[in-house]
Amino acid sequence: MIAYGMARSLLRSVQAVGSGIRTGWLLLGITLILIIVCELGLRLALTTRDRLMDRQPPTEGEYENRLVQADAYRDAAWVHEYFKERNKARRSVWSPYVYWQGAPHRSRYINTNQNGLRATWNPPTRDGADDPPPVRVFTFGGSTMWGWGARDDYTIASHLGKLLHAKGYRAEVTNHGQFGYVSTQEAIALLRCIQRGDVPDIVLFYDGINDVFSAHQNGAAGIPMNEVVRRAEFRLSLSWRPKQLARIYGRGFLIKNLWGFHRLVTGLQHRIRPQASPHTGSQVPVLSDEVVRQAVRVYQTNLTLVESLGRGYGFDPLFYWQPIIFSKRHRSPWEEILAGFAFSTKQAYDTIYRRVRQSESLNSHPRFRNISALFDDSGEPYYVDQFHHLSEAGNRRVAAAIADDVIELIEQRRAAAKEKRML
Repeated sequence: MIAYGMARSLLRSVQAVGSGIRTGWLLLGITLILIIVCELGLRLALTTRDRLMDRQPPTEGEYENRLVQADAYRDAAWVHEYFKERNKARRSVWSPYVYWQGAPHRSRYINTNQNGLRATWNPPTRDGADDPPPVRVFTFGGSTMWGWGARDDYTIASHLGKLLHAKGYRAEVTNHGQFGYVSTQEAIALLRCIQRGDVPDIVLFYDGINDVFSAHQNGAAGIPMNEVVRRAEFRLSLSWRPKQLARIYGRGFLIKNLWGFHRLVTGLQHRIRPQASPHTGSQVPVLSDEVVRQAVRVYQTNLTLVESLGRGYGFDPLFYWQPIIFSKRHRSPWEEILAGFAFSTKQAYDTIYRRVRQSESLNSHPRFRNISALFDDSGEPYYVDQFHHLSEAGNRRVAAAIADDVIELIEQRRAAAKEKRML
């Protein structure tokens, strides 16, 4: 009897545990179903509202799906396939000192090699021709130099190679542009090239947008983008902290997989703590004058360092301060929408760009060119997104603004080499 009672008691315990497990799984399943249903409902409601208000959804995937409608593309047939490729090509890998570089990728319009360098148009070599070695030109910059929004043969670097070739100059242009790089990362990337014995004849730096955005994002100048994330990851690597890890990566999961909930939460947060908006008139965090001065000083310091490297290793540098959408006076309808989405950073760009225009030391420098007003008086659309990336036509105009300076340096180098041979 005792054994029988214990067996019955054990059976009831097992049944209770089993019932609890079933109930738990049932509650979990119902919860997941409710989350999925609510997420789908939020997506439908928010997407419908965006269409009725003719507003662009702020989520990355939906946003990029609409970029094909940018008026700068003029309904080009290649754009849809390009953006499918670009989403796959944006993957990065770790790189010492500079944090990251592009991963190798091969496709119809976007190709990067094992060193993360974008394919660039260069003239074909002539078999048996007794030509002198081409002038080696390196171009550095962020994603605009990399060619975000453009095919391999229509980046700034590729257009520069075509223009030099058309004017009878043999040049080999290498595109070292990388997503999100600030000028300090570019200077370090150049140093790494020199350490490997890969020394250019002429090197171009195309900067401005990322240096300003980084200062705005970090509240300090001279720091790579998203430094707060890497700082948190470093602390986590020293000691396992599940709560911090969940907080850092949970937001990324929410944005990627539950963007309906993310937009709802973000919207509620903005109502409680309003952000800058062209519609609400809310106040935005203003960069301090010290950070503005730091941003210009860091850029000038990098310019000086690169010049010093050039004197030591025999290359000639050129520095360009790039255009932004805010100063364009005749914006297209699409560009007006983009400027509205980027409104929260307008103050940072306006302030630092004004300080650069007022800098006597920069503007009197023989190798510095401020081309930020290149598109200001044009009625043609050149910007394709809120991050100031350019269309292929915009890239060509930038390359044209650069080409004459490169040709002048090529002629100077030829004259110096001829004079040296005559000695």
